[in-house]
Amino acid sequence: METIEQVLQSFNSILKQYDENNNSFPNLTSIKELIQLILHSNEKYFYEPDFLNHRLFSILRDWYLKFLRHLRLGTQSNDDEFYFVFDTIPNLFVKMSNHISEKNILILKELIFHKSLINELNIFLEEISLNGKYLQDPQIKSLDNIFRAIQRLERSRFDNKIDPLLTKLFDNIVKCICSTSFIEMFIHSTTQEIDDPGQKFLLHTCTDYIYSHPTDQQHKQCLLDIRQSLLHPFSQWLSQQRSSFRSWNIRMTVILRQLCFILTLSIQLNRYAILDKDTFNGYCQLIDSFIIILQSIIQTENMINNKLNQSLMGTLTPNLYTMTLSNQLEIYIKNKHITSLILKLADIENDEIQLNAFRILSSIITEQDTKTMSNSITIANLFRKFLDKAIDDPNQMLKFYNLLRCLKHLIQYDQIKQELIKQNGILLLLRCITETKFKPLQAQQPALEILLALTFTNEAYCVLKENVNHIKSLLSSPHQGVSRTVDSLLWRLKTQEEILSKPKPISNTYKYDVMISYSHSDKDLTYRIYDQLIKDDFRVWIDRDETFGTTMITKADIIDQSQYIIVCISDEYKQNLYCRCEAYYAYERQCQIIPVILTLNYHPDGWLTNIINRTNYIDFVLLDFPLAYKALKSELNQSSDSHPELEQISSCTTSEYLSTIEQWTTEDVKLFLIDNKFNCLLPIISEMNGYLLNDLYTMCKQNRESMFHTLKNELLTLDKNAQPLTLFIYLRFLNEIKKYISKAIIID
Repeated sequence: METIEQVLQSFNSILKQYDENNNSFPNLTSIKELIQLILHSNEKYFYEPDFLNHRLFSILRDWYLKFLRHLRLGTQSNDDEFYFVFDTIPNLFVKMSNHISEKNILILKELIFHKSLINELNIFLEEISLNGKYLQDPQIKSLDNIFRAIQRLERSRFDNKIDPLLTKLFDNIVKCICSTSFIEMFIHSTTQEIDDPGQKFLLHTCTDYIYSHPTDQQHKQCLLDIRQSLLHPFSQWLSQQRSSFRSWNIRMTVILRQLCFILTLSIQLNRYAILDKDTFNGYCQLIDSFIIILQSIIQTENMINNKLNQSLMGTLTPNLYTMTLSNQLEIYIKNKHITSLILKLADIENDEIQLNAFRILSSIITEQDTKTMSNSITIANLFRKFLDKAIDDPNQMLKFYNLLRCLKHLIQYDQIKQELIKQNGILLLLRCITETKFKPLQAQQPALEILLALTFTNEAYCVLKENVNHIKSLLSSPHQGVSRTVDSLLWRLKTQEEILSKPKPISNTYKYDVMISYSHSDKDLTYRIYDQLIKDDFRVWIDRDETFGTTMITKADIIDQSQYIIVCISDEYKQNLYCRCEAYYAYERQCQIIPVILTLNYHPDGWLTNIINRTNYIDFVLLDFPLAYKALKSELNQSSDSHPELEQISSCTTSEYLSTIEQWTTEDVKLFLIDNKFNCLLPIISEMNGYLLNDLYTMCKQNRESMFHTLKNELLTLDKNAQPLTLFIYLRFLNEIKKYISKAIIID
């Protein structure tokens, strides 16, 4: 093997001939020999700036650029050596991109991110996106390696700067994916055994480039454009073809993986975005197809270990999980009741499938699912089995950390808690926080949060009290998340017990009228409530930034000094352990808790129902903000001891309504329902005006029993988890509304 000095000497000799020949190689054979010389050089030379900075590399790049132009203009030679050189120079670029280092990154970028080359590639992409040109040309395979080299340079950890030259390149690749040629090629490829060069470029190279690209706001918009173009035709195709998945081949599953990932990436990058109706329906169609295929595989035992089906499950499960990141799609998936299916997937001996099954499970499992004893036992068994298997295997650490994160979400359910405790899961978790081989953020923090959740069960509470010293040693952790969780754990195990043993301070002058307990994910609506309360001169405490510095001791003191505790209920609140600590303390101190709902169609369950012992909630999503706030203000003003200046502001009385119901607007109807605690009727009556409400009253008077069942059934149809309409509420509703009905129309 030649030394680098000898190689450079050979380069100089070739360069001299090139210059003497008027900046030209004698023939294609000489270029071919040069490329072979470089490709067979010692691998370590590719890290050396002196090697890569040689002028011959830029000469080769310029020759490739010239060949590209010939191809675009149709003036290329049909000589075999031409095609060899045209294919091999990009191979050389790929090899160079395999050896990126801090020393050579700028040289490589200057070489490959060359303006003329990038511009020529953009012209190619524009013509492909417009009319599919070049897709039938076998030489398009040369572009695969060029884009692979560009992609690797962009992803380099040594330089995160986005080259402005490449922005247009990205946009044009997006246009290729959004083109009619893309779907046509995809559908055509499903009937073939091997991809042709055009299919490989469009279906693999372009989608690879997008999927692995760094994301900023502009690129997020491009992903939305791709979704707009591909989601509907792809979801329709999959819906039509899902019954024949057994006839697919491995190549087909690879294409599916590319398409699914690129369609769900926009959800992953913007999980809180609201999906429009068409997009939502497109994803729902995908979800249905995924579930049907997975169920078909699981139901046939001899199919599970089939290589094709393993590949399919490995494609569908991560994308199904990604779709749970959208709140809308998560609800849709939950309503498909696939817990038993996902549990079966979690028991398949395949790391990727198992991990994604656990991730799905942690997102979709419901309180009702966990009440099935077999489910709780199965979930706890699976987690214990895989955690035990991974905890001492260095090669399984990433999986172990992911499993801990999943368990952190599932542990909120009491039944799973109990099963994990029975299986000595606490000892395993204590290992995670005490053994130095585990990373603080990946293992210690989720393990501590799981232990914090377990403190709400007596058995675990007693075990953990015996290990307080182990936990206390982590209080000085440099990681704020770890130290915050330790603070909350110590509060639960020690300090809270001491405070609760003392009587609550009795005072007629609270420091705060309101303390707001909320999850930071609900901050927008919570802050709006807070701002309005401040505007109305209420004294309000809120941890606006959810700072790590606000300890539980401080929050407990604030709760004791607040007349009312507003609990901002949502699924995120229920899952937030720190929120649970606040709510439990307020409950144990017998504080006046006012629950407000911040999530559409959310119904408190689990531990929340134990703390909030009431059936009426102020729903800031179902109601317009002014109406919901009015109801909240009404509750706050029921006691005016601490706020005498607000005594005049009270809930609506009958004198505030117009004298006859026919004059009421929809806002008046909503106010009537809220003020009289008829919240359960809001879903079916809130959009009525006075005339319609009058008609409803007339129908109820004509046939009380029949209308009671009609209203009750309609409420259940709209939402089976909704607060039920009881006979008492129904009769009270008729009695209250009668006061506003004109005597001339009352039917006895």
